[in-house]
Amino acid sequence: MPATQQRRLLQKTDLMALLQLPEPKVQWLIDTYQIRSLLLCGEERFDSREIDRLIATYQQISERKESHVQ
Repeated sequence: MPATQQRRLLQKTDLMALLQLPEPKVQWLIDTYQIRSLLLCGEERFDSREIDRLIATYQQISERKESHVQ
């Protein structure tokens, strides 16, 4: 991830669209602390940089699984 990437705060609907997942699966990621939320004036927000790290982690796991299968 480039160091110059700017932080964006996302709403849950943005997060669902970005990850292309339904609300129950996104909520599961939140409930299992794979995605942490911020409370900003009582509103739940998600740091886009943290979402990028989550995606990178899942990608690494996928690549490891593929390398063991081959």
